[in-house]
Amino acid sequence: FPLLIYCILVLQMGWSLLCKLIEICPSTLHNIAPKDVGKDWEVLGVHQQILKMLTVHKGNINLSVIGLKALNLLLMSDVIAFLLLEEEVDVFSLVFNAMHTFPKNEEIQQHGCKALHKLFEKVPEEQLTEFVESKDHMIILKVFKEFPEKEEVILPALYSLHSLAGPCNNVEVLMSGNVRCYNIIVEMMKSFPNSETVQEVSCCLLHKLTLGNFFNILVLHKVPEVIVKAAKTYPENAKLQAAALSCLALLTETIFLNQDLEERKEEEEEEKLCWLEACYRALELHRRNTDVLEAACWALKNLFLYQRNLHEKIGDGDNQFPIDRAVMLSMLMHSSSKEVFQAAASTLAILSQQNVNIRKTLLAKGIHMNVLDIMRKHPHSPEVAESACRILNHVFEGSFPHLDIMTVAVSEVVKAMRKHEKSLSLQLEALRVLLHFMMPGNYITSKESREGVCMFLKNNFKSKQLFCCHCNIQKCGLKLLASVAECTGALEILTQQGATDTVLHTLQMYPDEQDIQCLGLSLLHSLITRKSLCIATMHVLSTVLVSALRRFKEVTEIQMHGFHTILSILGLSPCFAKLLVHESFDTVIFHQMSMCFTDQRDRQFQSLCCKCFAKIAESDDIKNMMLEKACIEYNSIMAECLLLLGADINKKTKTNSLIYQVCEKGNNPKLVELLLANGAREQDVRSALAISIKRGDSQIISLLLKRLSLDVANSSICLGGFGIGRLEPSWLIPLFPDKLTPSRKQNAGSALARMVLKFQMKNISEDRSRASSDLNFSEDGVDKNYDWNFISDPLVDSVFPFSDDIDSEGSEGSLFTKKKSNSIAVADLYCREMAFQRGSPTLPRHSYSVGPGSDYEPLMKQRRKFLPSDESPSISKFSPHIRPSDSLSSLISEKEYIKSLDLSSNELENIDAISQNSCLTSHLEHLEKLELHQNALTNIPEQLCENLKCLTYLDLHSNRFTTFPTYLLKMNCIANLDISRNDIGPSFALDPYLRCPTLKQLNLSYNQLVCTPEFLTNVAENLEQLLLEGNKISCLCSPICLKELKILNISKNNISSLAENVFMGCTKLEQFNARMNALEIIPDLSSSITSLKLSQNHFINVPEAILLLPHLRSVDLSQNKIISLPGPMHWKSLNLRELLFNYNQIDVLDLSEKACAWSRLEKLHLSHNKLKEVKCKMLPKENEITF
Repeated sequence: FPLLIYCILVLQMGWSLLCKLIEICPSTLHNIAPKDVGKDWEVLGVHQQILKMLTVHKGNINLSVIGLKALNLLLMSDVIAFLLLEEEVDVFSLVFNAMHTFPKNEEIQQHGCKALHKLFEKVPEEQLTEFVESKDHMIILKVFKEFPEKEEVILPALYSLHSLAGPCNNVEVLMSGNVRCYNIIVEMMKSFPNSETVQEVSCCLLHKLTLGNFFNILVLHKVPEVIVKAAKTYPENAKLQAAALSCLALLTETIFLNQDLEERKEEEEEEKLCWLEACYRALELHRRNTDVLEAACWALKNLFLYQRNLHEKIGDGDNQFPIDRAVMLSMLMHSSSKEVFQAAASTLAILSQQNVNIRKTLLAKGIHMNVLDIMRKHPHSPEVAESACRILNHVFEGSFPHLDIMTVAVSEVVKAMRKHEKSLSLQLEALRVLLHFMMPGNYITSKESREGVCMFLKNNFKSKQLFCCHCNIQKCGLKLLASVAECTGALEILTQQGATDTVLHTLQMYPDEQDIQCLGLSLLHSLITRKSLCIATMHVLSTVLVSALRRFKEVTEIQMHGFHTILSILGLSPCFAKLLVHESFDTVIFHQMSMCFTDQRDRQFQSLCCKCFAKIAESDDIKNMMLEKACIEYNSIMAECLLLLGADINKKTKTNSLIYQVCEKGNNPKLVELLLANGAREQDVRSALAISIKRGDSQIISLLLKRLSLDVANSSICLGGFGIGRLEPSWLIPLFPDKLTPSRKQNAGSALARMVLKFQMKNISEDRSRASSDLNFSEDGVDKNYDWNFISDPLVDSVFPFSDDIDSEGSEGSLFTKKKSNSIAVADLYCREMAFQRGSPTLPRHSYSVGPGSDYEPLMKQRRKFLPSDESPSISKFSPHIRPSDSLSSLISEKEYIKSLDLSSNELENIDAISQNSCLTSHLEHLEKLELHQNALTNIPEQLCENLKCLTYLDLHSNRFTTFPTYLLKMNCIANLDISRNDIGPSFALDPYLRCPTLKQLNLSYNQLVCTPEFLTNVAENLEQLLLEGNKISCLCSPICLKELKILNISKNNISSLAENVFMGCTKLEQFNARMNALEIIPDLSSSITSLKLSQNHFINVPEAILLLPHLRSVDLSQNKIISLPGPMHWKSLNLRELLFNYNQIDVLDLSEKACAWSRLEKLHLSHNKLKEVKCKMLPKENEITF
């Protein structure tokens, strides 16, 4: 044991002596380093000796202290350090083990951290990552907790962390929630504010952590505050300044964003965090240190960027800093340093952008020439070129430099663009510089040679195509092209270089960028020529143009450029209109023209819209297509305009008719009214009515019913056969026209049509004047000779105040001629307007357009057609106060009221709603005829009957009545009542006290009656016709005492007998029909009877009562069982015309006596009898008898 102690003391003294020797004479390290000593040599090297000692005596605190101290000294030799790392024994494990074994020992922790720092600097990043992944760094972090006040221990620990923070993965771990290395560093900087070394290494370590993009965490934990304080405290420490200012440059954005969110930063706090003065001092004190200069410039650049009022502190005045001069000096002193130039140029660019005075000062000092010189020094650096272009861009802003300067600048910039054509950021900054020189007002626009422009254009197209996905480059390129296009001859070069395709491609790439679309459309207007147009290009143009106009429909500038481009293309190729409509351009122009009435657009833009629309509307096919689109979009203004311009509503569409499509969507009665007024076909209107009834659009249903049913000439409404199923008062009320004459309305659609027509007339006039230059008449002559003017329209004047524009174009005196019948004359337009306003159901469509022949004859014909014959030419102009005499209101006034209403065959189950509507009552009071047959009615409202005060004819046949509504006979004027083909029965009685003296005809046929109505003779004493056909009556037992009865029909019943005095009171009976019964005999008949129909009964002989009738003209006894036909001498009547006895049992026809009594006989039918003999002496010659 004493020997062991002795050995330990020897080792301790030996290593201590070596340490002293190395400290006194550092060259000793070189002497003790092994030279060509292999591992198998029997003598151990010094590096092996230290490893062996730390391994063998790892539990001895004294040997561990002296061993780690010696290890630190040995690591100062790169050779020994390399040998230590190459040994099989892991030196890191020995150090970590010693620190872990003696955590409270200050010397071990101090020497251990120093050794680790030196070792970390010698190993690759992968090994550093492994240390952190195995959590070996936690041993270092424990040092801060154990010795927070020991600077000599803390400092090497910070250095060790600084070395570990190199790899990105390590930074993430050190910044994680478990470690929070930033908190430790901040605490150490606060604990040792007077230790420059601690502040320096802490700033360097924070800089590394900042490079990991953990900006927000660092700012929230007050890292910027300690950094700013350190920078201000130690301005002469270059390393600290470089790290601190670099860190602040990275954190600037987050610092100011957090200030905005907190909203609590006062001026004092801003001053506390402002590092403007620190940056200036760094620039002044470290002019030769490029790292400090670079960091200071970047820090200043970001500070100016986010604190925009800070530039006011820059200058030579009191409380100002001449930072601009310091930065410029740094840039010039280190012109060979690309990094310093980039940082300095960015700072000066920001200052130039924010402060005009600084910009002027820099220009006065020739900053632009210095920048161009530095560009030449670094021709292969895109970063230098980009920074140079950036500062040039801001320095030249708002200035007009000399031509020589601009020429040199353009030359250098274009060279840089060609040299670094793949650098996106450089191309953008270069384009911005060139744009300053190409703007109107600069000499280069007019002075630059054509070859130079061509060279620039080629380069520009390359950059635009290479960076087609970069919005700002495209935008800047378009601005540049637009400026260059103003140079003489530039358009030809642009076209040759494919500018049209380039611009179109850019517009397609950025459909949502307003600036790009505006610039591109403006440029297209200049680039499009007849040579450049082909079908493929026009397809792309139509797509791009319409897409932009639809997307930016509220941006007037884009609309202006787009319409100008479209108008120019239409002038070159009229077929372009079809492509536009195919891309839904009609929707765009509909919206813009409609906006003229809701939003007072610019006068020039209004004129442009009308010109464009007039050009497109020259084609009848396109007009029809646009009409269909207007109907689909419910645009009644444009629909009216197109209809007035001659669009055909009945043109075949891909699906259903236009009026059906409109009604299918519903809720637009104005549009339906327009279509009806323009002559929609009846079959289309009927189909539209069916879908409207399903939808329940009352207003539209009324319009359709009015078109189909209203007959003004006959004062009737015929809704029969529509099968509408139900009836609403709101449908019927509009069918009864008001007596008041509606005033003429000024419609938006007609105002648009007038304007479009004016432009079409102007275009036609220009075409004809170009085609016929020897025309020997003037526009004034036309007006003077024919006294033909456009109709004055106040709405046109208020919406389109084009007095200067239109009148100067000769719109009022335009020639009324037409090219290919694609336009209509003003008289036709006025005719259509009048038809619209009075609701005319039919309208000529292509009737009055000026033809391709004479210019004046068709015009005068249509003029005469629209003027009354007795109207003098002096009042022949269509002025607004002249009213057409044959309007709907005039006809209604003459006829006063609707007299007839037909609601038959509509499957109606009830009509209660009609009787309950007070508005409808006033119209129903004047009805004289009401047809309700072939429905499903079970009753008719009594209230309705009371309202029908003038009704004379009521038809209720083929319904489902089961009882007879006796109140029908209470109507004051009822004369004809048909309630046949119902289910009334088996009997009904009338009120004996009820009187209906006006009733003339009562039809009760085909019901379920078994007897005649009781008290009928009392109620309807003036009845002339009583029809009881097709019932179940078996006998007539009581007399029919109807003195005025003329026709009685009881056929198709089961009557077998008639009372003796059944016809006693029927003194005026003329026609009696009892066929298809079971009669064998017949009582005395009224002597006034002229016609008898008794076929299909059971008669055996001709009744005596028939032979005695003096006025008989026609007898039908066919299909009985009569065996004998009395000859002429037995018939009292001399007026016989027809004797029908076919299908009987007659065997002999005796005409032998008094045959002249049948001299007026026209028909004698005896077929299907048993006739064997005809006895006659001579047939009457006066008339020819038909057998």
